[in-house]
Amino acid sequence: MNSLTQVKNSCIAACEKCIADCLACIESCQQMKGMEQCILLCERCIDACKDCIAASNSSSLDRDISMQQCMDACYNCANECEKHDHEACQECADSCRECIAECETLLD
Repeated sequence: MNSLTQVKNSCIAACEKCIADCLACIESCQQMKGMEQCILLCERCIDACKDCIAASNSSSLDRDISMQQCMDACYNCANECEKHDHEACQECADSCRECIAECETLLD
C-alpha cells in the first residue's frame, strides 16, 4: 500500500471516529439543557465527515473542497465541545481535532 493510500485511509478512519464521537456527544447532550448549539454543530460535523468520506475517491478538487468543509465543521464543533466539561463533549472535541489533523495531512 502506498503512502497516499495510507494517509487517505487514516483520514477516513479519523472521520469515522469523529462521526461516532459526535453521535455519542449528541446522545449525551440531549439529556441536558442549553446544549442546542453543541448538538447542532455535532450534526453539521457528522454531515461534513460523511461527505468527506464519500469524496475521498473523487477528483482532487471535489475531495479538497469536501475536506476543507470537513475541517471547518470539525473546528467549529471542537471549539463548542471544548467549552463543556462533559466527558462526551471532551472526547468529541479530541476526535474533531484529530480529524482536522488527518485531513490537513492529506491536503498537503
